[in-house]
Amino acid sequence: MILVDKNKRQWISLCVCMALFHNYFYTPGMILILLLYDYDQNHTIKDILIPILIGIGMATILWLPTGYLILNNHKSVVQTNLFNLLIPNFTLKGLVYDSYGCGLTVISWIALFQGIQFEKTRKLSILLILMFVFPMFSYILNGTLYARTKILVLCLPLVLMILSYWLQERKLNKGLLVLAGLFLCTKTTLLGLLISLVFIGYYFMDKKECLMMYALVPMIVFTGFNYNQCLDLKLYNSMYSKDKQKLMQRNDLNQRTADLDQVGYSVNRIYDPKEMKASSYTSTSNSLYNTFIYDIIKSPISQSNRTIITDSENYLYLSMMGIQNVLRKDSNLYGYQEVDSKGKYKLLKNKNVFPIVYVTSDTLSESKFDKLFYPYNLDTIYNRTIVNGKTSNEYASKMKLIKNLDQSILIQNKKKTKKIIPITFDAKNKLICIDFDIKNYTNKKVFISINGMKNTLSKKHSVYPNGNKHFTYILSKKELKQFDVTLSKGKYKISNIRVYTCDMNVFNRVVTKVKPLKTASIYKGKVTTSKDGYLVTSYPYEKGYEIYMDGKKQNVEIVNKAFVGCKIKKGSHTITIQFHAPFKNAGLGISVLSIMIGGFWIWKKSKNL
Repeated sequence: MILVDKNKRQWISLCVCMALFHNYFYTPGMILILLLYDYDQNHTIKDILIPILIGIGMATILWLPTGYLILNNHKSVVQTNLFNLLIPNFTLKGLVYDSYGCGLTVISWIALFQGIQFEKTRKLSILLILMFVFPMFSYILNGTLYARTKILVLCLPLVLMILSYWLQERKLNKGLLVLAGLFLCTKTTLLGLLISLVFIGYYFMDKKECLMMYALVPMIVFTGFNYNQCLDLKLYNSMYSKDKQKLMQRNDLNQRTADLDQVGYSVNRIYDPKEMKASSYTSTSNSLYNTFIYDIIKSPISQSNRTIITDSENYLYLSMMGIQNVLRKDSNLYGYQEVDSKGKYKLLKNKNVFPIVYVTSDTLSESKFDKLFYPYNLDTIYNRTIVNGKTSNEYASKMKLIKNLDQSILIQNKKKTKKIIPITFDAKNKLICIDFDIKNYTNKKVFISINGMKNTLSKKHSVYPNGNKHFTYILSKKELKQFDVTLSKGKYKISNIRVYTCDMNVFNRVVTKVKPLKTASIYKGKVTTSKDGYLVTSYPYEKGYEIYMDGKKQNVEIVNKAFVGCKIKKGSHTITIQFHAPFKNAGLGISVLSIMIGGFWIWKKSKNL
């Protein structure tokens, strides 16, 4: 905006490029706001279009492959009712006090109305008022993904510009002041209005010594009404634990690590560069991997947002993803032994989990696997690699149904409750699977935990509804004498409760590990196999993976419904796995060309000046 004011638009190319590198999601909205500002100040946008396009071209190396990845891994969000987008929303969350918007005070809302009286700011003020009232504008700026008001933070410079212009002109329109006040009906904004009126009175009476009182407004109002958004010290200490960091730094981790303490907060958290994780929360997350975790091996959906892939003590998840190390507060986890501890945290290790890359001849055709129902598919996918094509191998599930309760249970809790249910069957060295249907009668989220394993059904109008109406629990404790159940408050019905068990020795599959070698590629290793079979990895499949066997490029396939793999012949082989992001080279070419054009454009404009 400063470059527009100083008529140095040629440098806007660099601004747009850096904005795309910094946050590609907000940049389209930023460009629209920039066009709006240029038009408001100069009544034209033609002089700014070329540098904007050049800036977009300069950053193509990033946004083109990233955009391709996002489009190929579509995330489901709540369906938006287009009619509701036209209904005004008077909460003004996008503008005042809320931490997920501009976070300004009520004086900014009053300023927008006062700006209507000036010809210089009239059109812009009216447009900004409409943007903060009608969800349609948030919907458009968010790229029609949803109508969340966080995107309106882009309007912050324009709002402050109008505020400063009004205060500089020192002209108060009482009719517009009353009109602005009619929108301020909530307890938060009403208090802000009263304090703002005091500020306006002192300001227009020229009592400058009293104006500093207004500096207390953000502290009083925001802290008073947003206290629940503060971070609890106990939670903070568990998220940024020095004890966890010490455990990570002083141990040889080898393969992946799972943090089973505060799983909702630790998905993207690592304590040491050598730590590798299988959990993630990102807009570029792999849809096949998401389906594998939540729909095939049935890890619990512990968060309201299914896009978040959290760590879980589901033994299939831990072993099939090659998670050799586990951080938690107790050591009661089958197959894992405590190797170190610090404070209240323990580091557990299991060297018998699957390698990240291995070879096997125990396969099963995808067509046969798809005919299996939960939970009979669980030990099947663990003991057989699922491939696309005919195979001669068979497998009979060892899962057994122990309990089948057809009656429904209606829960009506005014607060979170805990119950203990004794186990009446043999649970020693058993994998226990529990599942049931759940129906929610309120608009609040529902969660149920069993022995620390949590399932959540998001509220009906959640931005990312998880649709988790069938709760599943896969318990693999060393010792289990009872079910410790935690039920959230609310009104909901549980039905079709079933309990299955399977001997843990069923999950002792032996595969041929590929011996890793040092490499600049994603993976390189050597292996010797006595039979024809498949090279299997736990790298989620994306277009761009390449597998080389003894220097020869192989045909990459999807194995186990979600991962990178390929056929392998018996004998000794050197394996190399690489990844080249689709459209990266095209993006690089466009970026280089745009940089050349942009450099010439800046030089030419600067010379003319």
